[in-house]
Amino acid sequence: HTAFWLTVILSSVIISPACNAQESVENNNPTSVQDTLLDVLIIDYPCDVQICEGSRVQTLIEYYGADWCEPCETLELMLDSISAKDIALIHHHPSVNDQSYLNHSKARFADLYRLIFIPSIVVDGDGLLTGAGQGAELNQSMASSNITFSGIDNLSVSNGILNWNTSSIYDLQIWKLESVKHQFDNRMLNNTATDMMIVDNQVRVLNISQWISNSTSRLVFILQSDETPYLRSLSSSSTGDKELSESEETLSDLFLHDGTYDAAVVTFVVMLLCLLPALISFRRLQKQVDHESE
Repeated sequence: HTAFWLTVILSSVIISPACNAQESVENNNPTSVQDTLLDVLIIDYPCDVQICEGSRVQTLIEYYGADWCEPCETLELMLDSISAKDIALIHHHPSVNDQSYLNHSKARFADLYRLIFIPSIVVDGDGLLTGAGQGAELNQSMASSNITFSGIDNLSVSNGILNWNTSSIYDLQIWKLESVKHQFDNRMLNNTATDMMIVDNQVRVLNISQWISNSTSRLVFILQSDETPYLRSLSSSSTGDKELSESEETLSDLFLHDGTYDAAVVTFVVMLLCLLPALISFRRLQKQVDHESE
């Protein structure tokens, strides 16, 4: 009887978190990317004309890396080779161990997308690439994307004055990108996010001249809803190379990132069931020794 009830209790303790996590995934209705990431425009600097018009891109690539991450180098060199003008690439540094760490990037990494591994690539706020093959799979992912951005109207910057318009109710994010020197290697990291500002939806004209610096290489304007995006895995392998030690993930959060936890749960249950006879025998022996000592 003791063994039976211990089995029931231990099985409930282990399986319950997994069931709760699975229920959370099933109840989380996937939100279409067109309902979350609405529009993306860019302006390259220096801008040689008096009125710099925002140019709409076809693809937004958000790369999350770190200078201490050895596997990141090959991927970063590949990303630097992307020169298409209809692609917006943002190089995020969400690790506090980096000199170029940006808190806004960490918030996007941990809070918005709820990522764990570095390096990781998010494509159009909808698809997630992780693992060793993400660089090779990026081109295929971009080719298969059928996203059409819209929502920002008549965006321009003239003499540091931003003018924009939208029919949406959401605020405008502006990401400032610069070329930053790698902390350990003798190379530059292009398109690195060095700052971000939010323009209230009701503010359609804003002076950002003091915010734009001489080292600014590109401004990326993102119109995104407040809905939590549901990332689709685009990778053949579902894990990354390095875990961001600073991310504070709960057990249920970890389950949300990987749908293969069933095998781990079953393994734990089997192992504990195998240990139960030994634990019960030990407990009986302990009681016998205590009884004889009395």
